Amino acid sequence: MLEPRASLNYSIDRNQSIKAGYSRTSQNIHALRVQNMSLPMDRYTMSSNIVKPQTADQFSLGYVALTGNQVYEFSAEGYYKSIRNVLDYKDGKSFNSEIEIERIILAGKGRSYGMEMYGRKNTGLFTGWVSYTLSWSDNRIPGINEGRWYTAGNDRRHDLSVVGMYELPRGWQMAATWVYNTGQALTAPSAKYVVNGETVYYYAERNGYRAPAYHRLDVSATHTKVKKRYTREWSFGLYNAYGRYNPFIISFEDDDSKPSGSKAVQTSLFGVIPSVTYTIKF
Repeated sequence: MLEPRASLNYSIDRNQSIKAGYSRTSQNIHALRVQNMSLPMDRYTMSSNIVKPQTADQFSLGYVALTGNQVYEFSAEGYYKSIRNVLDYKDGKSFNSEIEIERIILAGKGRSYGMEMYGRKNTGLFTGWVSYTLSWSDNRIPGINEGRWYTAGNDRRHDLSVVGMYELPRGWQMAATWVYNTGQALTAPSAKYVVNGETVYYYAERNGYRAPAYHRLDVSATHTKVKKRYTREWSFGLYNAYGRYNPFIISFEDDDSKPSGSKAVQTSLFGVIPSVTYTIKF
């Protein structure tokens, strides 16, 4: 399939430029994520005579600038993407409802838009960068959410990364990375019924709730020494240095303290993880 692309870059001066772009892309492998719980599990399906390929048109406009001595670099870019043949589960269906996936999915359209900003310090003892994305991703599929626009499962409203590195004497380098992401959109039950002793949940709005935000700090210290025939490195690190228990799975169950209510249960995987690495480079 022909996928047209076009790009334009206009230099205002030696250190500033404006760029614009357009692209059309197609995708023949579709990933469908569980909607009624925050579960990192996708079911995949290929395009067929029933399932059409997903296609998208994306437009972007950006600005890039360097300071006169090129120590600092800045960029900002806005984009808009229109998507066709977006797939999602029918209301009341999930990844294990049927073996034949075509029976439990519907197709519609999607849109994604937002802006990305980036700043970097390139030279000196202290270097690093900050990147931030503000974006929206929505779907509109007849037969789902009463045909209204709803937040897509891959929507991440805020995405922030801060990275810093500092060169110390005698071959030491300190580094730290902090990341923040808006929690995954998920479908939470709006009501529940008890049928033959079993709880049945009712879901009124698709992806109307959010999991808690994800954020984490990683720090490291690396010592490098150049030998005659090789270079050796000792690296000491802390993953998730302040012990944030980020959500891995969020499920819903009956609340024993309120028989008529339900509660969300969060499952997390990792706390603080220390590491030590020894590397030899020839």
